[in-house]
Amino acid sequence: MACSNFPDCRNTKPIIKEIGVPCPKCNKGQVIERKSKKNRIFYGCSRYPECDFLSWDKPVARPCPKCNGMLVEKKIKKGVQIQCTNCDYKEKPQE
Repeated sequence: MACSNFPDCRNTKPIIKEIGVPCPKCNKGQVIERKSKKNRIFYGCSRYPECDFLSWDKPVARPCPKCNGMLVEKKIKKGVQIQCTNCDYKEKPQE
């Protein structure tokens, strides 16, 4: 977002897109969607640089039923598959 009084005002702020998942590392911030310099989407903590959580896969709000780890959405050929980052738990692909 930018100030409407350009060139007098040069104030800009990023558009923050929260995905509704608390940060699994610090449990204080929210996971937000960001873009890299090459325009690739990644997910990080809103408390950066205090918390350095980063994920290329979209985190899911619920914990793994097997090990209580973090679940992420992985894009595969058949659609989107939810899987755990710690153990071998996987759910059937969603189309």
